[in-house]
Amino acid sequence: MPDAHLLEYDVIVIGGGPGGAMSATLLADFGKSVLTLEAAAFPRYHIGESLLSGTADLLQRIGVLDRLENEGYIKKHGVEWVWGENREPWTVYFKDALAMPYDYGYQVERGPFDKMLLDNAAEHGVDVREQHKVVDFALDGQGGTVDFRGPDGVVTRARARWIVDASGQGGTVTRRLHEQQWDPYLKNLAVWTYWKDAERPPGLDAGNTFLPTFDDGWWWFIPLRDGITSVGMVVDSGVLARHREEGMEAYYAQCLAKTPELAARLAGAERADDIHVARDWSYIYDRFSGDGYIAVGDAACFIDPLFSTGVHLAMLSGFLAAVTVNTALDKPEMPRAEVLGFYEQAYRKEFGRLRAQVYFLYGGHGGSKESYFWHARSQFDVPDIDPEKAFVSLIAGAFAHRSWYSRYLEQLDVPDQLRSTIENIFDGKSTGIGVDPAQPVRRSEDVTISSDLAVDGAHLRAAQAIAGPSGVTVPYSAALESLLGLADGTTSSLDLVERLVADGGQDREQAQSLVHEAVSYGLLVPVS
Repeated sequence: MPDAHLLEYDVIVIGGGPGGAMSATLLADFGKSVLTLEAAAFPRYHIGESLLSGTADLLQRIGVLDRLENEGYIKKHGVEWVWGENREPWTVYFKDALAMPYDYGYQVERGPFDKMLLDNAAEHGVDVREQHKVVDFALDGQGGTVDFRGPDGVVTRARARWIVDASGQGGTVTRRLHEQQWDPYLKNLAVWTYWKDAERPPGLDAGNTFLPTFDDGWWWFIPLRDGITSVGMVVDSGVLARHREEGMEAYYAQCLAKTPELAARLAGAERADDIHVARDWSYIYDRFSGDGYIAVGDAACFIDPLFSTGVHLAMLSGFLAAVTVNTALDKPEMPRAEVLGFYEQAYRKEFGRLRAQVYFLYGGHGGSKESYFWHARSQFDVPDIDPEKAFVSLIAGAFAHRSWYSRYLEQLDVPDQLRSTIENIFDGKSTGIGVDPAQPVRRSEDVTISSDLAVDGAHLRAAQAIAGPSGVTVPYSAALESLLGLADGTTSSLDLVERLVADGGQDREQAQSLVHEAVSYGLLVPVS
């Protein structure tokens, strides 16, 4: 039984990984008393070593980016692919994307990296307790209690006004309270190990991730410090049963032999670790939050590791959760359902965008479609799979990833209609899907403007949102309001771009992106 001494905090964070450290650090910065309970002793081993360039901005928010730089972690300027029918390698660079504050990411050993984040949380005033495992929790509408066992075996109870579940795939809170929805097409298995002195490209490309495909799946090659390289493959989850007799050691070697581009890099290298195997099934819970708790990172959802999004999603959700919780605690006059609704919508939107990119890349792999892995992943049961509609939400945000799509379209087996649609948008020959760019457009009559919330420093503030017949909700910004006012039914979508540029409020790419988004989401419709 818990002891009689009840500890009290504003917030208890369950889990000290990147998402938990992010939310705990920010909440402490916002003036809240925070207890973080981590079951392991850091540093501890964890997979997921490649960081996106966008993660650097999140690291800057909690004051650790300079520390990461000074400790000599490998910089990643891009990703090299051998993907599709053409086996010629090709590279995409972060510097070519718009609106990116940093043109590089990092390759990190998660043990020391995660410890750095957790130590930073303690330096910001968080009560960090490692080797303290949560054994139970209770919610009562006014917050909740958490029972945890320390290294001495004693169970202690703590109370808080809010609980953040950052417990990873274990999902301490979400697993008990919510339904886990598995993605039927992204049930994969990761098999990996480490190599010493693998061959790396020269110059800036030396730290890039390398992602070659083979019949059974795809490989990652992640350069780390001290000449160590993480080399693993993602294959169908049924592989384990089909190759149980020969074992994963033999299977790893067989797959390596099927990928000559990777085998060449490892020809003079020495294996430095055992074979690791982990399930990589993608999932999402039906709810990420409730009265008195919120889930971040893998406790809420997990996506296929193709784009190395695990740490990014954890830290992004940690940031959003910290602002959401801080608002709920400081501004009780704001309806709690709306505050939590902001978090759910923002996190789900980012998860959905990344999942759509994974679908896009898997579906565009032109070779070996007869293999089980690639065939299964080319049959996604996505609503409205035709090119006119299936990728609306994906393409509507494509301007920030313009080079991403342009480069991939050159290499992938993308349906001609979808290819033409995307190319026309980027070339300025179109501003929407299925709309003649010379045809006059008007504001849709089926538009709803509603109250919404937006991040404003340490809190959320009142804002407005707009939704069209597609059901997608976007912020109702001053620029969008101006655009809808200009769409009087006599002006084409391309002419609207010129009007926005002439008014001086936006440059051409911003204006084109705005009009394209309004057309794609049905806020602007063609005049019959």
